[in-house]
Amino acid sequence: MEDVPMAPDRPPILLLGTSERVGSNWTLDVLRHATIQHNEPLRQQLGSEHPYSPLSLASSDHTSASLSPIAVHWLKAFVRGKHQGGPHVIKETNLYFANDRFLRLFPESPVLVLSRSPLGVASSFVRGDLWRRWGYGDTYRRVVAMAHDLARNQWARLVPDDSPGAPVALTRLIALNAGLLAEALSGREHAHVSYESAVLDRDAAMGPTMRLVPEARRTVFPGSEADQPVVDGTFATNRTKHELVVGLSPGDVELVNAETERNAALLRDLLTPSAADLATRWLAGADRYRRTDPPTRGFRSSRAPASLLAPPPSPTYVAATPGELRWRNVLVTNAEMCVLLNGLAAAGMDNTVDGVRLLTIVMPHERGGRLHHAKEGWRVSPGFEHHPVYWVTWIGAAAYALSEGARLPTRAEMEDLTEGVQASNAAYSVGDVTPVAEPGSGADAVHHRVGNLQVWCDDGPRNEPSWAPVTRYLHGAAWNTPSTREEVSRPRSRHLLGASRGVGIRLVRDWTTGSGLPLEEIADRLRTWTEDLDRTDRSLSEHDQQVISVLSQADR
Repeated sequence: MEDVPMAPDRPPILLLGTSERVGSNWTLDVLRHATIQHNEPLRQQLGSEHPYSPLSLASSDHTSASLSPIAVHWLKAFVRGKHQGGPHVIKETNLYFANDRFLRLFPESPVLVLSRSPLGVASSFVRGDLWRRWGYGDTYRRVVAMAHDLARNQWARLVPDDSPGAPVALTRLIALNAGLLAEALSGREHAHVSYESAVLDRDAAMGPTMRLVPEARRTVFPGSEADQPVVDGTFATNRTKHELVVGLSPGDVELVNAETERNAALLRDLLTPSAADLATRWLAGADRYRRTDPPTRGFRSSRAPASLLAPPPSPTYVAATPGELRWRNVLVTNAEMCVLLNGLAAAGMDNTVDGVRLLTIVMPHERGGRLHHAKEGWRVSPGFEHHPVYWVTWIGAAAYALSEGARLPTRAEMEDLTEGVQASNAAYSVGDVTPVAEPGSGADAVHHRVGNLQVWCDDGPRNEPSWAPVTRYLHGAAWNTPSTREEVSRPRSRHLLGASRGVGIRLVRDWTTGSGLPLEEIADRLRTWTEDLDRTDRSLSEHDQQVISVLSQADR
């Protein structure tokens, strides 16, 4: 990617984990009020066709010159956007062979490495049945294929092509990622926080984090584990731990520790002494845990309880603020977004183009994904048809609005709607979104004015620099964010292709909106935009402004 003249206040902070379940969400909570956060964008937002995806088979020397226009557009927007609007934090875990490629994108960025003993990670996986729920068997086979490529086969000794049990395979993946990250950070200054030290003395362990962002203050979510009716606590970070306990059988403890030692010895053969020291330090900590027997009860599924599945009121537009504006009474649902995705696909506009997700992020159900694509088309996880759609990009939100003859609200309009309103689902009080129908509210009310999800806005910051991508505001509180008025109103924005599990779609109508546009025409507009991305006479922001224009009601 060519050099871009930029004058950031400071480069983004890179928060890199040697594995999942290393306490990265704790750190994000500490930094929430002081930073703009990006939760695993490479792993979540890119399909494996994109060379910067952690599970891409592309070689490590792949350059942006060989990328397709839309893949280049995403990459430019991703990098340049992290140098505007304030300090950014990018959290990534399990980058594997993309570690070096990712670090080269941000050569001036401070790096904070988060680690946890494979024994502790394995215990967390067993407790949540995560190996099965998160499809780690498929991940292991994919990583094996990557490691056995001729350009990388020196790493194949860490992940042999056999059929190991889950504890052994997980330990291998952690050791491989630790080794690759240590190699990529060779000679580069960085800080380190281990999960074990964070549990036993969290304030002291967070010292490196506070030094990176001195203005950060620790976020404390209200309530406690005992009084919160959590549906699925997999992603909740409001539980304070004071001791290190590993819930594994003695046999599994022995397997994990032996595999950790085997991989540490291999890393000492593969890496320079300094890099090997880093990797083995990140794999340490098993001796700090107390063993207990693994849980015998089954893990509670994230399937919605039957009591929450009543159909919502029919979508209608109501007067909820002064003036002529009419608000859609409920957030857009998974079922409604599914109709849009199938319609656009039938019109020849796919959701994923060269590894870039245009409209929505595709995730497995057990990672919170509710929209799934197969040969037969898009479908919704059973029981979640009436839950609000999330992991949708601004482009997806604006396309849905255009199809319904509506638009997204401005940030000022959302301020009016939410003034003085208490959040109905925020700060991990439930552990996920709830259906769009808010108990006690009828069809003539706007449900979840605050809470359940933040929403995309129609406008964004003014006077963004010419080199930067165009962003749009988010507003409100979500199931996984604080719900104070300060947090609800805090200005924050994302690029048009950004998405998260905490942002959905709210719609409004006024004199500028008309009838819904046929999906065939919306598909044609999007297809024209993606084809025009190879025009070098347009800047990044001009390309972004074009897609805003083609999805605008005013453009009709």
